[in-house]
Amino acid sequence: MKGYKLLFMAAAILAAVNLYGQGAPYGTMTFGILGATPEDRIYVNTSGVVGDGVEVPVGTAYMAALYWGPAGAATDANFIQSGNPVGFGPPGQFGGGTRTISPLPEYGAVVSVQVRGWSTVGQTEIPSTYEQALVLGTEVGKSAWFDMRTRNPQDSLFGPILGWQAGWSGFAITPVPEPSVIGVGLLGVGAALKLRRCKR
Repeated sequence: MKGYKLLFMAAAILAAVNLYGQGAPYGTMTFGILGATPEDRIYVNTSGVVGDGVEVPVGTAYMAALYWGPAGAATDANFIQSGNPVGFGPPGQFGGGTRTISPLPEYGAVVSVQVRGWSTVGQTEIPSTYEQALVLGTEVGKSAWFDMRTRNPQDSLFGPILGWQAGWSGFAITPVPEPSVIGVGLLGVGAALKLRRCKR
């Protein structure tokens, strides 16, 4: 009988360690958009012109990563990446498994989430974050961010699926404008403002 008590106590301690082992409160979610309708998938805008040259990413030529920040975020500037990026399975869709969001103010808290994507084509160094992709000047894109509740590991077995949330919508990965194009655009804006001032 004593052996069973010890076994039961060991199991209870193991469960408690497993539940609270991460220290700070956390939540989880399923990072995937498998089964998404066409308008909720991710596309590649190859020409940089909206609605033109659209392809659908497949495989690891393009990657997607989960980013998150505090609930009700006014900007995505301080969002952080959760876990490694994933490639695409079915065209324009991915399944990235369970992601842990931590630290949170409470277990299963609401957070703002966003998906960011980028190209790995022609890169000698494969970017593992959106920020690296920006520095390398490859094609990038990101979804609108929205609030969603994470799974509370204390009272729920199954977590929410990102692509099934009402706030989720697809987006396009597009070429980053060349610095010269940006410069010409700024010069044009400056010239227009100067002409406007001269007419007054």
